[in-house]
Amino acid sequence: MYNLAMKLVIQIPCFNEEANIQSVLEEIPKKIKGIKEIKVIVLDDGSTDKTSEIAKKYKVETIKSNYNVGLSNTFKTGVTKALEENADILVNIDGDNQYCAKDIEKLIKPILENTCDIVIGTRPINKIKTFSPFKKILQKFGSFIVKLISKTDIKDAASGFRAFSKKALLNINVFNSFTYTIETIIQAKNKNLLIKNVDIDVNIQKNRKSKLFKNNYDYIFKQAKTLIRFFIIYRPVKFFTTLANIFLFFGIILALRYLHFYISNDGSGHIQSLILCAITTILSFILYMIAILGDLFTINRKLLEDIQYELRVNKYKK
Repeated sequence: MYNLAMKLVIQIPCFNEEANIQSVLEEIPKKIKGIKEIKVIVLDDGSTDKTSEIAKKYKVETIKSNYNVGLSNTFKTGVTKALEENADILVNIDGDNQYCAKDIEKLIKPILENTCDIVIGTRPINKIKTFSPFKKILQKFGSFIVKLISKTDIKDAASGFRAFSKKALLNINVFNSFTYTIETIIQAKNKNLLIKNVDIDVNIQKNRKSKLFKNNYDYIFKQAKTLIRFFIIYRPVKFFTTLANIFLFFGIILALRYLHFYISNDGSGHIQSLILCAITTILSFILYMIAILGDLFTINRKLLEDIQYELRVNKYKK
């Protein structure tokens, strides 16, 4: 049974999208079953073209940054604004007209039915003609890695077409400056937020360059750096213990090698093995200590997040 008093905020982050923002705004549904109020907010990330001017013609609220601050910071601005608007659901849809806005109703349905906290629109990657075979492989492989790390059933980790419940908005934090997509998935799992996938359609687009990265290799580097950073933040014990075990393993191998030659009365010429053994063992010990500290920082982070959640609940109370 739907709560008919629900308020939906639809945010559209964009940067120099004068050629596409009109199409996005025109496709957004005016009425949705279970939603009493729909508010559209265009988040202009310092565009130098007429993106904001076009958006204002549609009488939607436009928040423009004085300069380009990046997708993650723009997304955070939208989350704060949605909470200030007392939104029950926030939908994020990019301003490049990649996603079909008509699927918003489909996207928010699981939240209206109270079966999940975050819904991610799954694109038909194989059918997107503007994606090269290599990019399709990257998209699928990236989602697979995120699925393993987050232990969720995510099918399209890079999709920017998402819906968030009020509970999710109060819980999520974005630290990464490149993109929020992966971070919110990993956080959701850590905070016991339920995530669902919903199949969506995409619009036919011209093959244009991404504004987030220069090329596929730049994308790989940035995403790899992002994943490693999140692993350190959310899985510090596992991350540093694994590294420590690797160094310890090599230290043991080197020690055994030296002992073998020492017992054979030929140890004097293999002192390098003993030195390397000492170095790797010391590094292993340091990494174990970092793992312990990381665990303590994780406990502290969770306590601070609990405090932040309570503060947000009180601040944005209806």
